[in-house]
Amino acid sequence: MKPFAFLAARPAFAADIRRDEFAVVKRDGRLSDAEIVYLPLAERPQIDPEDYAGIIVSGSQYGFGVVDEAKTPDQIATEEVLFDVVKQVLAKDLPFLGLCYGHQAVALSLGGTLSAEYGEELSTVSIHLNDDGRADPIFSQLPDSFPAIVGHDDAIGVVPANTTVLASSELCPVQAIRYGDNVYGVQFHPEIDADGVGLRLDYYGDVYFAAEQVERVRAQTTSHDYAACAVLIGAFVDRYRS
Repeated sequence: MKPFAFLAARPAFAADIRRDEFAVVKRDGRLSDAEIVYLPLAERPQIDPEDYAGIIVSGSQYGFGVVDEAKTPDQIATEEVLFDVVKQVLAKDLPFLGLCYGHQAVALSLGGTLSAEYGEELSTVSIHLNDDGRADPIFSQLPDSFPAIVGHDDAIGVVPANTTVLASSELCPVQAIRYGDNVYGVQFHPEIDADGVGLRLDYYGDVYFAAEQVERVRAQTTSHDYAACAVLIGAFVDRYRS
């Protein structure tokens, strides 16, 4: 059986978060060490998507709206490798699940655009499936509505042609997409649970929030059960495991 590939898009200095993301994907995908490969994109790994049962791309601090002159060498490498992988995936409709950053990479590769109009601060929101989501072979295994962690400055503004929107939230109309039969992207974070969001708040401190707001955000995000959201990772893995 081919292994799955986890493409780590975060910078190396966020090592604790990268480890947590990978551990949660393994846990919720019920994957053994032999069934998943960890590939940090900044190290420019050689990736042939057809070598894997499916590809999962993590979120990232990096933003696609940053001007090239402000990008670090690691960010440039991460983007170049990711866009090359996505190009191959889209051409052959290979199994792919992009989480936030990976989701946006799919949209941009297909000619879509991002907009700051639909940004959401680090928080818990309700994700709502639409009729296409309820009919999708993977998303149909989730409840019609469920809590999930979000945190992004930009989101899809113009949906690419021939792309199906599967879910939305109150402030963000495109929370999940499918292109073809096998390429998926989600703006929310099924890989972050209550423990994981606490780790991120400890790590980021007051980078994203005024110091007096951090505990408010912690209380709001760590008081939910994210088990329903986590089903997405297991459903993706189960569909393509064979």
